[in-house]
Amino acid sequence: MLVLALTACTPKQTKSLLAPAETLGPVLADETARLAAAKKNIAIISYDASWGPPSTVEESFKAALKKQGIAITAIKSANLGDPMRSGEVGLKSAEFFGALEQSPDVGAVVSFAGAPLLKPGEMARLKPDHPPVLVVATAALGTVPGVPGDWTQLGRLLDARVIQVAIVDGADPAAPKPGADATRELFAQHYRILRRPD
Repeated sequence: MLVLALTACTPKQTKSLLAPAETLGPVLADETARLAAAKKNIAIISYDASWGPPSTVEESFKAALKKQGIAITAIKSANLGDPMRSGEVGLKSAEFFGALEQSPDVGAVVSFAGAPLLKPGEMARLKPDHPPVLVVATAALGTVPGVPGDWTQLGRLLDARVIQVAIVDGADPAAPKPGADATRELFAQHYRILRRPD
C-alpha cells in the first residue's frame, strides 16, 4: 500500500513522506552506540529477500554506525512469514535465539525484523549476560514494510530484560524542544523509544 501511495506522489511529496523514516537510522545508531559502550561491533537481524531489498532505514543505520567507528560483524536474515497470508508474521524464537548464539561477544544486537515472538516459557532460555537487544517495531522502514509491535508484548519483553530498547510508531510526548537537534526533533514527531526499566 505504501509503495502504491509513493508512486502516485511527486518527488517532493515522496521526499516529505519519507523524511521521518530518514531520521530512524541515525537515531537508532546513536542508541546502539550508547548500549554497545566500549564494544565496537554489533549484529543485525534483518528480514530475508522475500520481503524485498534492505530498507533505506537499515542502510542509513549502517552508514551512521560506520561514522561512529562501529563494525557490523554478523547479519542474520530471518524468514518472517508471508504478510499476505494468515498465520504468524514476525521474528520467530528460533531465529532470535540463533542470532544471539552466533554473536555472543557483540556490543549489541539490532533487529529490523521486529520483536521476537517468544512465548512466556521461552524467555527463561535467554542467558542473563546476553548482549543488549534493540528492536525496530514500526509499520514501515522507509519504502519497505516493517513489523509493528504489540505494545503489551514489547512491555513484557522490556520488563523481562529480553530487549533493552524498542522503537515504535507514534509521537513522543517528551519530544525535544523546537530548535534542538533537527533529526531528533523530526524523529520524536513520528516515533517513540521504549526503554527497559532500570
